[in-house]
Amino acid sequence: MQDAVHEKDDIILMSATGLEGGCVANGSTCGIASGGALGIALMNDHHLKNNGNGAEAAVIKTVGNYMEWFHGTYSTTQCRERNKVDFHSVSGQLKYFLSAHKIIRCMLMAGGALNYLTLNHNNQLSETDLKGHDYAASQFHCAQEVLKQIREKTGVGNDQLERLSIVFDGGIGLKGRLCGAVAGSILALNLIHGFNLRHMGYATNLKKFVIGHINLMKKKPGKAIDTFSIGKEVVNQFKDTAGSIECSQITGKKFNSPEIFARHIETSETCKNLIRVSADIASRAIEDNRSLSESFK
Repeated sequence: MQDAVHEKDDIILMSATGLEGGCVANGSTCGIASGGALGIALMNDHHLKNNGNGAEAAVIKTVGNYMEWFHGTYSTTQCRERNKVDFHSVSGQLKYFLSAHKIIRCMLMAGGALNYLTLNHNNQLSETDLKGHDYAASQFHCAQEVLKQIREKTGVGNDQLERLSIVFDGGIGLKGRLCGAVAGSILALNLIHGFNLRHMGYATNLKKFVIGHINLMKKKPGKAIDTFSIGKEVVNQFKDTAGSIECSQITGKKFNSPEIFARHIETSETCKNLIRVSADIASRAIEDNRSLSESFK
C-alpha cells in the first residue's frame, strides 16, 4: 500500500509487524485485513489531517466496506477461522508451514486484497465524499487513545500512526473484530521492536521470522526476546483482564454507525478502563525491554 500511494514510511511499516496471524498470531483479524485498513487510512491521510471528524467518519465507513468485502470474498476476516491452526503450538505451526496450500492461499489473499484496495477508487475519498460525513464521529478513538497514553508514559509515539489508528474503532471499521485497545498496544510496541523490512536483507528477515515463531510456542519467554514474545505477553495480560481481544465479545454490542460507536465509547467505563489497562501493559513492556531497541528514533 505504501508503494501504491508513494508514501514510504519505515516507522509505520514497523508498527504493523505484530498484526500477523490475527494480532501476534492469536487468530483474530487477519493481518491482511488489518494491514489493509491501515492502508486505506494512509491513502486518505491528507483528509484526516485537514478535515477533522467528518474525514474520520468517512474513512471508518470505507474500512468497514473493505472488511465486508474481505469477509464476502474469503468467507471470514478471522485468521483462525480461515487457517484453523494455533500458531502458539508446535502442531499448529507444523500444520500451517508444511501445507503449501495454506501458504499459497494466504499469498493469494494478500494479492487479492491489494488489488481491491488500489483498484477500487471508492477507497480514495474525494472532497465530495466527505460532504456526506459532516456529522461528528467520536472524539475518542480506542487505539489512538492507547497510543497517546503510551507516548505520555514512555515518550514512544508517532503522529501519523495515531491519525491512522482510528480505523481500529469498534473492532476495525466498526465490525466487532480485533479490539482497538489491543491493536494500539501492539502498534506502539512495534515502533521499537517491529521489523524494519525495507532495510533488512532476506537472511535477516528469515532469521527474525524463525526466532519469532519459535518464541510464540514457548510457555515462558526465553533469552531470545523479540517482538513476538513481548507482544504475546502483552496480549495475554490483556485477555486476562478483558476475557477476549474481540470487540464484539468485550462490549456485547454491534455498532452500525460512527454515531452509535461515539455514544458508546464516550460513556463506557469498561472500554475506558481497558484502554488504560492496555496502555499500562504496553508501557511496562516497552520500559522493561528498552535495551533491545536499535531502530526507534
